[in-house]
Amino acid sequence: MSDLGDLFRQIRIKKNWSLRKAANKMGISYSYLCILEKGVDPRTGKATNPRPETLKIISETYNYPYEELMKTAGYLDKDSDKGKVFNLAVFESNINLIKGDMSIEKLSEDIYIKTGYHIKASQIRSYLNGDIEPFPGTLNILCKYAEVSMDFWYRYNTPETLEEERIKYRSNLDKQTIEESNKDFVLFNKLRKDVKDFVISEENLPYIEAAMEAQKSNISPDTLKILISTIVGERDSTE
Repeated sequence: MSDLGDLFRQIRIKKNWSLRKAANKMGISYSYLCILEKGVDPRTGKATNPRPETLKIISETYNYPYEELMKTAGYLDKDSDKGKVFNLAVFESNINLIKGDMSIEKLSEDIYIKTGYHIKASQIRSYLNGDIEPFPGTLNILCKYAEVSMDFWYRYNTPETLEEERIKYRSNLDKQTIEESNKDFVLFNKLRKDVKDFVISEENLPYIEAAMEAQKSNISPDTLKILISTIVGERDSTE
């Protein structure tokens, strides 16, 4: 499995989506997404290389940074940010700062518990030994785990600067949450009044859940309308 394919798979599993559900949301075929996750096209035996347009669709569907997918896919250089040069010694220092008294195995486990993404202990050990550099997607996971910005990994840090980073990270996260809530509020207010009244009525919850189940089962609104019309027609004919 390629690094990009593994990243696709981890993001999907984190969302608890099946391959078919993810493919439907992206508007691509189930078989194509399966090939992307495996990283190899079984028809040719060659590594898959999704186009930037495809990565954009995946980024939007998974709500995952487009630039990180582009870097992992090799379209952008990992050190494309001006003035930033990745230094393994700096990275090792920061990993040890984050790790504290934990063993590498415990750190790997803790990362999975808190983010839902796997970074194997052997992989972390290779970073600390200077054998390999982390991929951009891995850095993104570590940012989420440590609650720091990407800039954190490009400079030496202390317990004090780590705490400052975390305060900034949480503040930005709170702002994003508020912005998302505001977006939901705006979208809700765009609904017709009768639709809003229906949605906020607790007694209508079973109907909303039934509609959600229909969508999960890929039953289209037109099909539902036909079923409702048929049921109503049969009911009226017996009255």
